Amino acid sequence: MYPIMLDLTEKKIVIIGGGNIALRKTKAIIKAGGKVTIVAPAILPEFFELSAVQWIESTYESKYIKTAHLIFACTDSLSVNQQVVKDTAEWQWINDCSQKENSNFYNMSTIEQEDSLIALSSYGKDPAKLKEQRKKLETLLNHTIN
Repeated sequence: MYPIMLDLTEKKIVIIGGGNIALRKTKAIIKAGGKVTIVAPAILPEFFELSAVQWIESTYESKYIKTAHLIFACTDSLSVNQQVVKDTAEWQWINDCSQKENSNFYNMSTIEQEDSLIALSSYGKDPAKLKEQRKKLETLLNHTIN
């Protein structure tokens, strides 16, 4: 994997699913300046509090990702997520939140401070352990800075 930061301005980003993982991804994308289209028959109420989100109230169909640059398959159905992966074109970037092996990108855990960003990755192997390490590092950085 190759670490990279992306400018999401004017990029078409589609998230399939309307649950907690989709919400977390959406919030991060909006924070980075992106706009998101959510495709799901139902979404969490918190989505309605977000700007820069379009909701397509529907089950997944391949037509919803045809022009997307970044696609996140975040449903609780392995078969739907797998279908999203199968429907992507070679030029599209896909993150299957249920099976990292199906993804050609995934997000890193980050620590953001006023003028810096530290990104951490377990290469998708142990997100829970990485979360613990991130918290320890945040504590250490806060003590060093203060």
